Amino acid sequence: MSIYDCPHCGEKTFTPLTKALAGPMNSKGRACKACGRKCVNGQVSAVIRMLLSLLMGAGVLASILFVEDTVTAMLCIVGAVLLYVLLNGLINAFFFPLIKAVRRDA
Repeated sequence: MSIYDCPHCGEKTFTPLTKALAGPMNSKGRACKACGRKCVNGQVSAVIRMLLSLLMGAGVLASILFVEDTVTAMLCIVGAVLLYVLLNGLINAFFFPLIKAVRRDA
C-alpha cells in the first residue's frame, strides 16, 4: 500500500515503512521503485530529530543525576533511547514530505 509520492517522478511508490527508513538529509536515502532515484526525509525532519535528541539527552542526564537506584536509572535511560527511536520513526513515517537526496554519491 504505497501512499507517498516520489519527488522525482511523482508516483506513489513509498510505504510508511520505507519512508521512515529513508533517513535524514545526510543519508543515502531509499530508491524509488518506479524511477530508481533516491529520496530522503526533509529538513523539518532533521529539526524534529535534533529536538528529540536534545530531549532524550536531557532525560538521560536527569536520570543519571537525580535517580538514586542504579537499575531504575538504567531503565529510564533505555526507555528514553527507545522513545527517541520510536518517535523519530513515527514522525518520519507519517509526517512531512520526502525530498530528493542531496548527497552526490546517492
